[in-house]
Amino acid sequence: MKKTNQIALGGMMGALSVVCMLLTGLIPMADFALPAIAGVFLIPVVIDAGYKAAWTAFGAVSILSAMIAPNKECALYYIALFGFYPIVKSLIERRKGRILPWIYKLILFNICAAAIVLSAMFIFLFPSYTEMMEDAWWVFAGGWVLLNGVFVVYDIALTRLITGYLRWFRPRYILKIFK
Repeated sequence: MKKTNQIALGGMMGALSVVCMLLTGLIPMADFALPAIAGVFLIPVVIDAGYKAAWTAFGAVSILSAMIAPNKECALYYIALFGFYPIVKSLIERRKGRILPWIYKLILFNICAAAIVLSAMFIFLFPSYTEMMEDAWWVFAGGWVLLNGVFVVYDIALTRLITGYLRWFRPRYILKIFK
């Protein structure tokens, strides 16, 4: 793919990601879904334009999300996990075996989730996290286990989306548009 096509693809997918992040103000129940969808738009950039273009698009979307997204908590979710995970996922899955990549993914997820919670509590001072930790820590611990299960489902769904993109969408549209 030519350099201009890589820039165009990164720009288009970045713009779609920013639109998803702007929708966080209109769809309040999609706090996790919209940042995850915004991250999915980086998959074609990783596959067709490479890691450098994907990291550039992620950086641009992260800065714009932090500045203009109505829901700053969703911007935090995008920056700390959902935005870069589709890029890192391909690097982790290059490892041999089936168990070792899952261990790496779960460790990465738990580090990112802990960073989100700690930054929400101590940097951004979101009151819901602080109250939950003080009043119902056992609910927080159960939710953490549940989130690990949801992350596994998210990773499997992401793998299937990537497979669908490679087998169906890319040959029909992307390779014809960006010749």
